[in-house]
Amino acid sequence: MAEAERLTLAYVEAHPGDAARVLERLPTGQATALFASFPARALAPALGAMLPIAAGRILARLPDDETVALLSALGTQPALSILRHVPETRRAQLLAGLPTVTAVASRLLLGYPDDSVGAWTDPEVVALPDDAAVEEALVRVRALSGTRIEEIYTVGMGERLLGSVELATLLRAPAHAALETIARKPPAVLPAASPLAGAATHRGWQHSAGLPVVEANERLIGVLRRATLMRALARNRSLAAQAQTLDVLGVIADGYWQAIAGLVGAAVAALPAVQPVAGHRDER
Repeated sequence: MAEAERLTLAYVEAHPGDAARVLERLPTGQATALFASFPARALAPALGAMLPIAAGRILARLPDDETVALLSALGTQPALSILRHVPETRRAQLLAGLPTVTAVASRLLLGYPDDSVGAWTDPEVVALPDDAAVEEALVRVRALSGTRIEEIYTVGMGERLLGSVELATLLRAPAHAALETIARKPPAVLPAASPLAGAATHRGWQHSAGLPVVEANERLIGVLRRATLMRALARNRSLAAQAQTLDVLGVIADGYWQAIAGLVGAAVAALPAVQPVAGHRDER
């Protein structure tokens, strides 16, 4: 690996948010070459910090295996915000490459409008029958070590939401106790079809950093986190303006950004070109 490439990789890993701004200014072909040449886990945070429309252009050009690796490293909810900006045919191909459970949840959430609660719901939650034992729930929580878990949920037939258990309560409970003996009725529930603007004023945020999301039949589909809600509202307010100005952002840059962009450009210039995926053309 050349020195310029090593420095670029180190910068992207250490400053994914700042790197995202630089990558948005690069031509799609050059940015794609960068993502094709470095490990998915190293570049996934920068991809997630990019404008979804810019990140979607990159995913539309990368080979399936590399794109699926990036989506898996991102996590379900961040990946969904990008997949919304990938052409439908290409998106279907990528979903087919994900684990079955993840693909089913992704197709469900992609069916909701971008300004709805369902579109920004994280499906990676721990949900168990109310007669399941505490020790079983703890095993499931530990299996999601990379996911922030503050509550688990109990469900009945058809995944109907019945109750919730805070993690602190779960840890104190006897291992063989049934979850129904320590669960409480969820203090707040968000309908998946409700608008984000309305969800932002829900009183439930006074007591929790994440609220369960249900469909019309009270079927649990995931949780909306406060941080995700704030990010979604900010992006939805500015997305139209950002999309219109994305192609001219490179004109406005101070010396610092010119230096960083030059470093990235030097690295990708030496990388092999990545051919567009069959059936897709660079939109830029």
